[in-house]
Order: sequence, then structure tokens, then C-alpha cells
Amino acid sequence: SLSLSIAFLPHNLPAQNSVSVPMPIPMSLSAVDASATMEGDVKPAAEEESGNNPSMIHRYDSPFFPISSDGQRIPSALIILNTPIKSSYDNGRLSGVLGKLWDASSYRICADGGANRLYDATVAIQGMRSENDSSNYLPDLITGDLDSLRSDVHQYYEAKGVSIIRVEDQNFHDLDKSLMAVENWVAKAPSERKAGSNHEKTNTSSTFIYGGFGGRFDQEMGCINALCVWGKKESFQQTSLALYDEETCAFVLPESPMKSEVRIRFPGESIESEEQTNLVGEGPTCGLIPIFGRCEKVMTTGLKWNLEGDTPIEFGALVSSSNRAIDEVVTVETSCPVIFTAEMIVKQE
Repeated sequence: SLSLSIAFLPHNLPAQNSVSVPMPIPMSLSAVDASATMEGDVKPAAEEESGNNPSMIHRYDSPFFPISSDGQRIPSALIILNTPIKSSYDNGRLSGVLGKLWDASSYRICADGGANRLYDATVAIQGMRSENDSSNYLPDLITGDLDSLRSDVHQYYEAKGVSIIRVEDQNFHDLDKSLMAVENWVAKAPSERKAGSNHEKTNTSSTFIYGGFGGRFDQEMGCINALCVWGKKESFQQTSLALYDEETCAFVLPESPMKSEVRIRFPGESIESEEQTNLVGEGPTCGLIPIFGRCEKVMTTGLKWNLEGDTPIEFGALVSSSNRAIDEVVTVETSCPVIFTAEMIVKQE
């Protein structure tokens, strides 16, 4: 029988050994955890240790900024869900949000039918490129219960050497199963990405989830819940976790004592000064959504309409939607977790 390590989806298993494994119940991912999260009982792991330590900063740094001069990015994983891919093409390459996220990622997963979507969006491009071209769109892993994976897609990726692992348990979504693979990948991180290496103010990895919007509302809420449940796991404490499609993005900002710093690609009117074309990134229109319930105190800087902490936000009363980021860094301090959401801008020729 297969070991638990395989059940946690190692990304280096040869595709020719496509297997089916039972679903282990991950630690900290129980029904109690999920219900507590949706009721707003979210406590970051750092809270117990930090007290009122003001240096505990949660950061979201846009993955759409140009690569730094040293060419370094933090290690990033991409999960593609089973929703339509609306990215366009530029010189035989995926452009738009998905194209940028693909290029920014070093580990790529298709969640079940997400492989169908990737295949349908890129097979024409792959046909135009050589077999040995590293820019071909091959994921590292396809996983889930695989009830949506088409046989022609399965055969294609298997022949290309992609790992394909069936994980059987209908109590967990394919996104959860994909996040287990990311968790395993993060656990194999080099020593410099481990805690204790002076990363108080930075995330040491990122996970991009593409396709979290635009489908059924219950599926969208399931994706939001995954952000909550997985974001509070110890193994994801230094991982930025966010949902994307071609029109919007969303991620969770934790409650105090952690302070959040958000750097989006195009605050204010900055995109107007860009001379380049084919630009992609978060736009200035944004919102703070109190999806976990009433937030008694929220204080922000860097928004056109800042919250000063004197007015609660909650559904049925005030919700900070259609706000606008005007500074390079937006800061948020909140008494309970909130969703930060921003529009996506795609500027092409």
C-alpha cells in the first residue's frame, strides 16, 4: 500500500505512475475548524507568541510587479481551478492574469477539471512550439478525485510526464487536495525559507489560486472558506494565499495584533504613467469585506476613503466597497479578519 507521504501529493512522482490514494484528514482541517472560521473565530498562530508586538506584519505584495534586478522572486505555487480561462494570447504565450501568474510560479497544479481548462486554452500554443521548449504549459501535478478530468486530457499530460494523482474523499474539495500538495511542497523548502531567518515582515512563499470567481456562488464561497481554513494553518503562516481571475482578486487580512500592508500594482493613477503595453495587475478600485461578521474597529491608511476605527463595518450596515487605493502601501488594522479585494487591470496593445 502507498505511504502517507504519497497521499500528501509529492510533486516529483513520475506521471507514468499515476495512482489513486485514500484521502488522509489533514491536521487542523476539521469540520470544527471550518465552522469556527466562518463564524469569525480566527486566531493567527503568531498571536499567542506576539502579544502586542507591533513588528508582526502581514504583507500582500503584488506578484505583478516587474522582477527585481537580481531576478529573484519568492517561491510561488499556482493552482488552476475548473472554471473557464479567459486569458488572451500574445505572440504564442498566455497573457492576462493567468499568463503572469504562470510565469511567476515555480510549482503549478491543476485541480481536477482545471487540467481540461488549461489544455483547451493552451494546446494550440503548444502545437506551435518545439517539444523541448520550456515555455510549454505543462503543470507539475494534476490532482483531485479526477471525476471531471477528460480521458484525452489525462492521456496527453501523462504522456508529457505530468504527475497525476487521484485523491478519493468527497468530504474535501479538489482545492483542498491541491492545497495539501502545496503544503507538502512548502515543507520541502530550503532552510533559508524556514522561520527564524529574519522574515518578520515578509512572506516566504506565495500561493495563487486562479479561477476562484465567476462560477456558482456556493463555489466562490467555498474558495473564500479555503483561504480562511488554510490561511490559519501553521504551515501557511508565512505564505501569501490569494484568489484570482481576469477581473478581480481577493485575500484575507488577519485581525490585530497583526498589521497588514498591501502593495497592489496600480494604486491611484499610476497606470496612466506607464509607457509599456501588456501590463497586468491589481487596480486602484478595492474593498474591505467583513465576511466573518461585525468588525468593531478598522483603521486604514492609503485609501481614498480611509476608515478611522470609529465606525464598525458589517453586512446590513457599512461595507467598504468601491474604495480606492491611492498610496503605494495600504495599511489595515482590524479587530476581526476581513477580505481585501481589488479589481484586476489588463492593459494590452
